[in-house]
Amino acid sequence: MYCASSPQEAIENRNKSAVFIIESDKIIRSKLRGQFISSKKICVVGESSYCDNCSDSIYELKPNIVVFSSFSGAEFQYDTVKKVHFEQPLIKKVVLSKNVDEAEFCSTVVAGVKGYCSQNCEADELIRAIDLVSQGGAYYDSSMSNFIYRLISHMNQMNQLPIDKPIEEQINLTERELEVISVAARCDDYEDIGRVLCISRHTVKMHLTSIYKKLGVKNKLQAILKLQNRMYEFKF
Repeated sequence: MYCASSPQEAIENRNKSAVFIIESDKIIRSKLRGQFISSKKICVVGESSYCDNCSDSIYELKPNIVVFSSFSGAEFQYDTVKKVHFEQPLIKKVVLSKNVDEAEFCSTVVAGVKGYCSQNCEADELIRAIDLVSQGGAYYDSSMSNFIYRLISHMNQMNQLPIDKPIEEQINLTERELEVISVAARCDDYEDIGRVLCISRHTVKMHLTSIYKKLGVKNKLQAILKLQNRMYEFKF
């Protein structure tokens, strides 16, 4: 486990994006650290392998961004992404994929990842991705542009199709519950959802509990995935 070496280093880096690296290969980890350190906009505040329990370090070091390197969609790696997102929803996440893939891209986006690109991307592109995500934007590998275009086009066509029954009847959710889960998909916590809908944290929690029970799921991610499967059948 690597951490920033001194309080003086922390002071010098306060205006930079604080990055925490998760990568099991020491050589790759060292290469990434070198690329980040060479940038005037990024500092590395800590690092670990996927096998480590990095939650405590992330909580203590409070990075702006966590970089999941050598990501392959393996269950234990994906669980690490979900765990970080659940415990630290405000920290932005970037995935460096071994093999850029449409299904993996969708899964990472649903898990709250704001940056997704190939592990083999050039250093300048990686720095640009980190910088954009740190400023509240999103950065996705250029090979995903055609997929995103097809996805949006398809959803536009779906919105124009006639529906025999209201959506809320098809999936057994009220109109208000659909509104809550729709907003929840874009927000990190109860307070944010309540602020958008002008309702209390308690009311948000009550609606989500009802939604999870009706859908037979345990959390927001499972609810969104189940709704997507029920409402759309993507054929590209």
